[in-house]
Amino acid sequence: MKEGKAFRDVIWQLAFRFKSQHKNIVINSQMNIAGGHLRTLMAIARTDNCTANVICKISGRDKAQITRTLKDLEREQLIQRKSNPDDKRSQLVLLSDKGCSFLEEIWQAEQRIEDQLLQGISDAEREQFIAIAEKMLNLQDD
Repeated sequence: MKEGKAFRDVIWQLAFRFKSQHKNIVINSQMNIAGGHLRTLMAIARTDNCTANVICKISGRDKAQITRTLKDLEREQLIQRKSNPDDKRSQLVLLSDKGCSFLEEIWQAEQRIEDQLLQGISDAEREQFIAIAEKMLNLQDD
């Protein structure tokens, strides 16, 4: 076996550090929201004309799971739904003011984590890391 850290060890450690720090952000926000619910909120925020079907495609989760998640988010007043003018069979899913505020808080905290993780890393190294990681993720689809 080679000396030094294996690639998989570094990736696992990096992912674990980001995930655990991210979990602490959510806990500190005092919002009772699961990781999947948070990712759904982020998908809604980043998607124009967002519908439940669009969220299913983005997340890879089935319609029943997304329906339950959206009901939970609506109950917490983080999202709202309105009629889709382009398709009367569906509804548009939008962030509420509370949802926008919550996500802004999360994104600011994520930026602090990112800044901490990238301390001492040049912009060129960061861009190279992203390019390599994207290649790896794209290989997975082949």
